[in-house]
Amino acid sequence: MALFETVNVLERCQVAPPPVMVDEKSESLPLTFFDMPWLHSHLMESLIFYAFPHPKTHFIEAIIPNFKHSLSLALRHFYFLAGNLIFPPNFTKPEIRYKDGDSVSLIFAESTRDFNYLIGNHPRNVAEFHPLVPQLSPVSMSSSILAAPLLAIQVTLFPNFGISLGFTFPHSVADGNTFSQFVRLWASINKLGEETAMLQDRILPFYDRTVVKDPLGIESIFWNQVGKIKFEGYRPRPPTNNVLATFVLSQEDLQRLKRWVAAKCPTLSHVSSFTVACAYVWACMAKARAKSGEDVGENEPEHLAFVGDCRAYFDPPIPANYFGNCLAPCSATVKSLELITEDGFIVAANTIGKAIQERLRNKEGILKGLEKWMSNYKSLNPKRIFGVAGSPKFSCYGIDFGLGRPCKGEIISIDVTKSISLNEGKNNKEDVEIGLSFPKTKMDVFTSIFVNGLKIYD
Repeated sequence: MALFETVNVLERCQVAPPPVMVDEKSESLPLTFFDMPWLHSHLMESLIFYAFPHPKTHFIEAIIPNFKHSLSLALRHFYFLAGNLIFPPNFTKPEIRYKDGDSVSLIFAESTRDFNYLIGNHPRNVAEFHPLVPQLSPVSMSSSILAAPLLAIQVTLFPNFGISLGFTFPHSVADGNTFSQFVRLWASINKLGEETAMLQDRILPFYDRTVVKDPLGIESIFWNQVGKIKFEGYRPRPPTNNVLATFVLSQEDLQRLKRWVAAKCPTLSHVSSFTVACAYVWACMAKARAKSGEDVGENEPEHLAFVGDCRAYFDPPIPANYFGNCLAPCSATVKSLELITEDGFIVAANTIGKAIQERLRNKEGILKGLEKWMSNYKSLNPKRIFGVAGSPKFSCYGIDFGLGRPCKGEIISIDVTKSISLNEGKNNKEDVEIGLSFPKTKMDVFTSIFVNGLKIYD
């Protein structure tokens, strides 16, 4: 769906960081083996909604100039986001490169859509959200060198009701931890009106990539796999007729689920809110697919693929403010029949918990077996893989641009990636919000299973 069909663009601009002294060592960043698996993946697309009970004139006079100024100041520190992913000729390794004058695409738009409808938890047409998410600027070619932009932002006004901030970026440039740090910095600068005071307590991005050690030669292994694929620009977003819905597992729900897992799986040491939330949703999805008339294939293996921030698991630890990807893969595999039984949740929780334990607490280190990440993933049936996007740890509802707390956070790209999105609870940060995108009939079945299933664990 084209942008102009449902929103009115008020202004398109390019925002650059203020002129900065960039020494030769920091003009470019090589991709590490943590970045390479995401090189040809779908774009990350997310939205944050804020209440804004003001007319269009106030938006134009106050919000637009303030957002442009604060974004420029935030990019002073996250200047690589204003740069490009550079693909040299002859399939040599790409790198992230910034030069003075590079900038980020920023759109200000206006929508007549129902703001309160969009920020609800109920099933909403995914097509309603797509016009609120910006498209990255097209890739450019010069002297056989391809340059791909890294970030696009759109701020959309719903007059007298609210504002949405839409972000689009490729996963190969940064993980959610890095990107949330950037958004927080921008929000803080916009709220305070300047940067000096808040920077005293803010950890700025750490760009030294020599801290990512590669004793197993994983980078060469990964590059041999992704380097053979020609990069021809970002994948277009395929249209769907799905609905997007949010489900909440309260702190009390999570504690009850943990107690059940602890009782049924006494040897399982990793029983976290993440474990039980993913396990419960995974089991409900399998049951919903079966009741929706889809081909379950009872002996088919089902896969839940997710990643964990592994900065703290290196020796010495990689700084928490490291810019880029630093994610270790985990996967859980269970046969369909096991997921749709009464004990499907317990089986799922046990499998997920053991996968996390094996990855993060491996005595041979966090990198053990990592060289097989991409080859193992490609060997799985793509129709049987579900991913996990986002994290409650990113604290979406704590991001304040001076507009107050967000009304809602959404990861729109789950519509394409077939992933579950996770977020902290809006009213209680110990709750977990789960975002899902399904066809309407399947979502209705899932909702019934999700709500009624919780009664079993009272």
